[in-house]
Amino acid sequence: MKRYVIQSRIHNWDPWEVCPGKEFFSLEAARKAFEALPVKHGHRIAECYTQVRYKPVKE
Repeated sequence: MKRYVIQSRIHNWDPWEVCPGKEFFSLEAARKAFEALPVKHGHRIAECYTQVRYKPVKE
């Protein structure tokens, strides 16, 4: 099941950070919480994903 979060940043050069307590299991719930924000500038909805990487084994 995918998770969605609301992220924020202050300046354009800052990295996006997850807002505490703003993790949701549905896109509809994330959109509802995003619409309830008093200031939407500097915020976005993002989808969580897992990235699988492989490292070679040294023999």
